This record gives sequence, structure tokens and C-alpha cells, in this order.
Amino acid sequence: MTAAAEVIYLSYHDKVSAYIKGKVENHYDAEDLVSQVFEKVYGKLHTFDETKASLSTWIYTITRNTVTDYYRTRRIHAIYDEACERPDPEQDQDVLDALADALMTLKVQERDLILLHYYKGLTLKEVADKMGMSYINAKVIHKKALSGLKTYFQED
Repeated sequence: MTAAAEVIYLSYHDKVSAYIKGKVENHYDAEDLVSQVFEKVYGKLHTFDETKASLSTWIYTITRNTVTDYYRTRRIHAIYDEACERPDPEQDQDVLDALADALMTLKVQERDLILLHYYKGLTLKEVADKMGMSYINAKVIHKKALSGLKTYFQED
């Protein structure tokens, strides 16, 4: 570590650490973030321009951005974990049975459109072409079918 880097570390470590610990509950994560901040500071020190900001402002900006990135990645992981959770297979069958019953309440054209769009994965444009109707008509039937399904489940 150079003398300048050591002075920066000694001058700002406690302040950066206090800021991060005020934002991050997990002690170990907070310590990791403090280390990341100083790695970034040392790695980018050659880009620091004192005409644009003071050293403290520059370091605090890096600190704030590091904490923001931490929460952004945690939110992405939480969303991913939630999406990957699989419900009970018996519950899946109950949902599928209810959906099959709901689909049977729709008109044949509505049911076909829903199955082609959601089960087969076709776009509404592709569904319209396949069913020999205009795209606008497919959108209207799609909206009506979804409304019918919504009504079915609200009444159930």
C-alpha cells in the first residue's frame, strides 16, 4: 500500500464503515462492502479529479453506489429465489383442475385463443393468423376471454 493510499484509508475508514453499518444490518456484509469501497477507491484513484469534487465527496459517492449495488443485487436474487420456489405438486393439480374448469366456461373461439397464446406460446399476431382473424379481433377476444376467466375465479 502506498503512503497516499494508507492516509486515505486511515482518514476515511471509520466514516465509510459507520455509513455502511448504518445502511446494512448484516455485520459481515457490511465489512465486505467497506473492503469493496476501498478496493474501488484504490483502483480508481488515478481517475480522481479534484476540480470536479473533493476527495471525501468522491469516496462517499463510491460508498453510496456500492451500498445501492448491494441492495440491487440482493433484490434480484430475492426475486429469482421467489420465482424458483415450487409449490406443492398436489396444489399444482388443484390449480390445473380449476383452470380447466374455467376454460370450459369460455366460448370455443375464446378457449382456442387462450390455449394457443398461453399454452403454445404463440403471439397474438400468430394466433390471429392461425385462426384466420384480424389482429385487432384477436386482441378483443383475448381481452374478453381473460375477463371471463377473472369473473369465473372471483365467483368461485
